[in-house]
Amino acid sequence: MRDPREQPRRTSSIDDCKRIAVERAKYFRRKYAMERVLGGVMFLAAAPVIAVLIGLIRITSRGPGIYRQKRVGLHGETFYVYKLRSMYVDAERGGKPVWSTKKDKRITPLGKVLRRTHLDELPQLWNVVKGEMALTGPRPERPEICEVLTTFIDDYYHRNVVKPGVTGLAQINLEPDETVADVKRKQFLDLLYIQNADLWLDLRMLTATGLRVIGIRGGRAMKMLSLCRAPLVAESVIIQPADHRKLFPEQGVSVASNAAERTDRPDHRHNPAIRCDRRHAPK
Repeated sequence: MRDPREQPRRTSSIDDCKRIAVERAKYFRRKYAMERVLGGVMFLAAAPVIAVLIGLIRITSRGPGIYRQKRVGLHGETFYVYKLRSMYVDAERGGKPVWSTKKDKRITPLGKVLRRTHLDELPQLWNVVKGEMALTGPRPERPEICEVLTTFIDDYYHRNVVKPGVTGLAQINLEPDETVADVKRKQFLDLLYIQNADLWLDLRMLTATGLRVIGIRGGRAMKMLSLCRAPLVAESVIIQPADHRKLFPEQGVSVASNAAERTDRPDHRHNPAIRCDRRHAPK
């Protein structure tokens, strides 16, 4: 009779999940450590460019060159993100968050260029140095907007099991969100990245972002680096007719008022009650 110790060990799906979670956590811990160093080098290299852009912003429109804004990060913790200002001062009436659209009139002429090339994101390298963000990962969203998005997408906060990124798989594949369907598509790619993140994928995403900054169109860069995920999104994401409605139909409607109007679904907030289990989560 064969020695029982020689029998192949069967692993349950729960064991597989735990093992994968631990492996993911190890990779992200190494990634965060390396990216803080790399982010520091990149920030120093980008400092002259940031300084020039700040000057141009202040010359072409009234107000500061850099602004900070509260965002939701790892495990639902909030932090302040730094960006080059791309909108006119006092773009949000009454201090309430307003959803940005593709043809948003609040964006300055220079701001359109900064957004198209992602140069407005350069100050976020300082957030990477501070350990609040990673170079690659889901886009950090504002707390007030998160409250609205969770009324449409139950698992929206699952993206916060990793640090938000300066760039990411969803950002380089899809256009800015305007409908619930857009948010669902990006959520799918954010979770896809979290499940499949590795050094090679991160390097390709950083390269694609760099190519877009110097003017190489996104589609061409994506094909060169085998990063196109739009067909996969179209096949995998279930979109209901109601999902094509605008998140904020009227320009100038604050997210706070939209959140208050929707009381038919649970209010999932970015608080400890909905944060991920930290035993295996990357830190």
